[in-house]
Amino acid sequence: MPRRASVALVVVLAAAFSGAVGHVSARQSQIASERPSGPTVDFIALDADGSPVAELQPPEVEIRIADRVRTVRTLRRVAAAPGTVPGAPPRVAPPYGTNDNVAAGRRFVLVIDQESFAAGRELLFRNAIEGLLADLTPADRTMVAALPFGGVMVPFTSDTARIRLAAGRVTGQGSRAETGSDLACRTRRFLESLDGLLRDRGTLESPQTLVVFTGGLAGPRRDAPMGVLPGMCELLVDLFRQVGSAASAARANVYVMSPADPTITASLPRQTVGGASDIGSDNPLEGIEHVTGVTGGTRLPLDAAGTGSLLRIAKESSAYYVAELEPVSGEVFGRSRRFSVRVARRGVTVRARPEITLTDTVPARTTRLTVPDILGSTEAATDLQLRVGGFTVRDPDGKLRVGILIEPVDPSVALASAGAILIDDTDRVVTHWHARDATERPLIGALSVPPGPYRVRAAAIDAAGRPGAAEIDLDVGLTQVGALSLGSLLLGISRGGVTSLQLEFGSELTARASFDIYGGAAGQKLSATLEVSRTLDGPAMAVVPLALTRADDTRVVATGVVPLGALAPGDYVVKGIIRLEDGTTGRVVRTLRKVAK
Repeated sequence: MPRRASVALVVVLAAAFSGAVGHVSARQSQIASERPSGPTVDFIALDADGSPVAELQPPEVEIRIADRVRTVRTLRRVAAAPGTVPGAPPRVAPPYGTNDNVAAGRRFVLVIDQESFAAGRELLFRNAIEGLLADLTPADRTMVAALPFGGVMVPFTSDTARIRLAAGRVTGQGSRAETGSDLACRTRRFLESLDGLLRDRGTLESPQTLVVFTGGLAGPRRDAPMGVLPGMCELLVDLFRQVGSAASAARANVYVMSPADPTITASLPRQTVGGASDIGSDNPLEGIEHVTGVTGGTRLPLDAAGTGSLLRIAKESSAYYVAELEPVSGEVFGRSRRFSVRVARRGVTVRARPEITLTDTVPARTTRLTVPDILGSTEAATDLQLRVGGFTVRDPDGKLRVGILIEPVDPSVALASAGAILIDDTDRVVTHWHARDATERPLIGALSVPPGPYRVRAAAIDAAGRPGAAEIDLDVGLTQVGALSLGSLLLGISRGGVTSLQLEFGSELTARASFDIYGGAAGQKLSATLEVSRTLDGPAMAVVPLALTRADDTRVVATGVVPLGALAPGDYVVKGIIRLEDGTTGRVVRTLRKVAK
């Protein structure tokens, strides 16, 4: 590699880390106009093992509203829980973080049907909730409600101690000698209170997971013989339908958990051949089937151990899809309509509510968001699509610095402000950075931190005011090879002898790879090569030599060329390999993504 290209890359990094980065030749122009946004709907798509499906494309999804097929304009996967793995472990690490990697956080509403559990059976739902607590993340929020009498025991919180305490305060109020009429009356009370709880939640922009713990519910019944007026505990089908509509408006994905041995009510007379004594069924599973039917929910067993089913719920709720639909004239908002989702992929199970309530465009915010607002929130910000990458270098004084590279997915977008924070493994923000000029390309920030695992959260706002946030996990540290230390492998493109860092590649014929080598004795013999493969330990598809250029007394820069022209779109592992004279070998790796353009 020519010496001037190598030195240019070093200068770019040094300038970024000192804060004295020069302006790019011209600012990117603001998007002149934006197409009107369409309504959005959400659904869950699961693989055979219950893991959320990865990389669904709009042509694979058919969405019907009121039996009308709607055109899916965009499809976005939202990771609700951090660190989730959509299926089998990936063959390579992600090349960068995007908005889809942001842990949006889940909303769990745990509802306990007090009157369905007799005193002494509270351990069934308490153990189940305890099993869920182990899988909650700091971004998750959980509410506990006891219906119909207790109400909200604790509002949405991430404090597991408060959740545990609230569940422990709920006591069973069921009768061990319940008649069919008692079953119908308490079912009606529970459904009415559940309907009220859901309607108080209003129409939400993001889905929530509603877990109902019940010992059994009655199905629709007159509670009186035919030919006479209905009894006082008549249970209409419309009440179940109202709960379904309320769950639709609240974007609630419903799970009903009931014991494997539900309490059977006292035996009562059944309808005779002449039609007398028609009071309805006393089967406590009928009402559960009706609730899951009208909400599109799933029934799961509530066993003595209590953890298995809740872990399944935690797994299934870890990611969901949001589809933006093409707007149509005369769109109906604020009213529940039939809704269905089909995915044209073998072995995929779709979880979608049978009804949907579309909302009109989200009202404008009364206050303008800032980058610190976005960085300090656990919510996903997806209006502006971003990419973020990170790498480690060492200062001359031996301290480590983390470089943060931020890119808008649309290169024509002009960023108005940008910044990043580093979060350690205890979820504590350890340092932050704010861009002096967010229009710089490449946009690089620098942060000083001790070695260790971190989560990078980067945020930006474009000139049109659209916010975005992207996250990626990063291990900060150097790679030891004997007496040498290796910095992170960096990828970029070279134009006019100047190398600029880049996170994604398309039509470029080559990419520039480089990393720093620290320490070692003067004149130490070593060899350096660059390999490209499909997997971390797979065979090399290309092997090229690395040029070694001394940057200063403590640092040598290894640079090489990655041939891209013959590579098909996809992810590849680029490995910088150092071999010492005594046979000691070490490597640094980075994933390169090539896309079709």
